[in-house]
Amino acid sequence: MNGKQSFWALAVVFTMGMGQYGCTSLPPNSRTAEVLDVRIDEAISVESLQVQPGDEVRFVNLRKEDVQVEIPNLTAEDLTCAREFSTWTGSAREIVVLQPSASASLCFKKPTVVNYIVRMKTVMAGSKKILKGVISVQKAQ
Repeated sequence: MNGKQSFWALAVVFTMGMGQYGCTSLPPNSRTAEVLDVRIDEAISVESLQVQPGDEVRFVNLRKEDVQVEIPNLTAEDLTCAREFSTWTGSAREIVVLQPSASASLCFKKPTVVNYIVRMKTVMAGSKKILKGVISVQKAQ
């Protein structure tokens, strides 16, 4: 085999290996049909949200500036879906910066209580507004 063929053979094997690795981090089950929005403007639309395992909680930035959503101690093992809250390796990301009109979402695997923090700039130079919320994941009924 010449150098060019060897390079392409190696590239194919590497690509297949990365595809296998990427699929191992996919969740074992899918989302439910329920999507619940936490809309972020001057305040958050709902400070206490009750969901069931598998429901999708979507954070939506309605502001004209970026906002930061923080979920302390978030782990990939607790989730069945994570859009923007996960890295390319499948690890959970605790902090997400949402640009204007952007959203990020999560689906939780089992009953738990999740506290989150939303940070946003205020009109006063250099200051931030901090809002807190709670997501209660309850058993499916």
